[in-house]
Amino acid sequence: MRLLCWALRNSIIRCYDGSPHAWWILSSYVRIPHHASRSSAGGNDHAHKASVVAATRISLGVTAAMALLSLMSCGGNSSIGGGPTGTTITASFSGSTADPSGATLPSAVAYQVGTTGTFQTLPLTGPTVSFTLPPETDAYGFAYICPTFLDGYYYSNTSIIQATTADTTSLSVACPSQSGFVNATFDASAIPGTTSVILTAGEYSTQAYQASGAAGLAGIPGGTADVALEALGANGVLALQIQRGVNLSVTPTTVIAFPPLTPADDLGTSAPVTLTGVPTSAFFSGFAATYNTANGLSLVLPNALNGIPQTTYPTVPASQSQSGDFYLIQAGADLPTQYITAEQSTNTTTTALTVALPSPLGSVPTPTPAAFPTFQANTSGFTVPGTVVDSAWIQYQTTPSPASTFYKLYVYVTQSWLGANTTLTIPDLSTLPVFAPAPPSGGEEFWTVYSTAGEPLQLQSNPQQQSGVQTLTSPMSVKILQYSGAFVTP
Repeated sequence: MRLLCWALRNSIIRCYDGSPHAWWILSSYVRIPHHASRSSAGGNDHAHKASVVAATRISLGVTAAMALLSLMSCGGNSSIGGGPTGTTITASFSGSTADPSGATLPSAVAYQVGTTGTFQTLPLTGPTVSFTLPPETDAYGFAYICPTFLDGYYYSNTSIIQATTADTTSLSVACPSQSGFVNATFDASAIPGTTSVILTAGEYSTQAYQASGAAGLAGIPGGTADVALEALGANGVLALQIQRGVNLSVTPTTVIAFPPLTPADDLGTSAPVTLTGVPTSAFFSGFAATYNTANGLSLVLPNALNGIPQTTYPTVPASQSQSGDFYLIQAGADLPTQYITAEQSTNTTTTALTVALPSPLGSVPTPTPAAFPTFQANTSGFTVPGTVVDSAWIQYQTTPSPASTFYKLYVYVTQSWLGANTTLTIPDLSTLPVFAPAPPSGGEEFWTVYSTAGEPLQLQSNPQQQSGVQTLTSPMSVKILQYSGAFVTP
């Protein structure tokens, strides 16, 4: 059966094959059946966006990072430096845009001086940490490992940023949080054709196969976020309501009583999306539309189901729209050896959009198997404006057992840090206390490489498990090239 797929953010493809319970998440090399790992209510609720990996958002925008630092200036701080004064690099761990005090702190942090320096650990006593570079040194690295979390399996994520002072001196980073929860009551029986409803908080969703009743989400990021209810029919979303600024960290569980949906909540007219630059070798291309709010809601708006590719995106009811909201089109094409993606936003007025995909790589380089492999970089050839970042990650287990922790190491390298170099390497932090052990010889190691260019540039390895709400902005134009594989660690 042909799958209907949506290209979500880096490394994520979401597919639907037309059967009631068969949503799929394609993450890099692995296809995983997607079921109710985030649903807290009874009945036939099914989670839509729970993921197998955690997310890390790294914003290289100096202005945004400084604004966040001003919000967090009363928090704890750790710093290190000495000798002649150079440039100070500061990293801040945030909970959510609306509630930065709700940060989940990493288990350990480390820093690197220059491009060849050895990583050294840093003390961490609060949500900010800093270190000072020697004079006339502009390149640095920053690494942090988040607490292990359970999402069907145990996961441990390490993120490594390698940048220069020309990119930014203030990093805004986050670790996964699972402290949030919400329950909702609803009645969509007045919307003709309703077969189910979808409850979405931030980026997490659950589906209830009934027109009225209750649904809930647990183990999602805490803090304050917007929550939406969608009535779903045979051909997509029929109507929706949004409740703004819901506290997801309240104990006992927050309960939302949505007013009964009426025809006034029906979606408006749709606008077409045209994809350009789709290679003839692509065996699938398409897009997903999301409606995004300033307070973290990322609401998927399917306008076609049952294997019919989406060609338009619908209008959110005027009564539910606010200034600062925007639509984001995430388009992609799946090629035999790589995946190309483009993201483009528009304001709250639905307009026809043309989304241009980036040119694919002429040939896809594969790494030589190694515990900490080296990947080809600077191969993107982007012609779009904005910063280009080459990134890679590896995933492995030390014991091939479902109960064993999955370790995932991400590295994000700016082109100014690379300079004339054409390769990037996953740093070995296994000798540092608390950081992940090295991949064992003979084990299977999955890898993904991707290059991202855009304005403004905000990287995240995976939208799921985001600590706090999203900080996507509009206007936004991003291009992504990605390819993946696996090998046996020598």
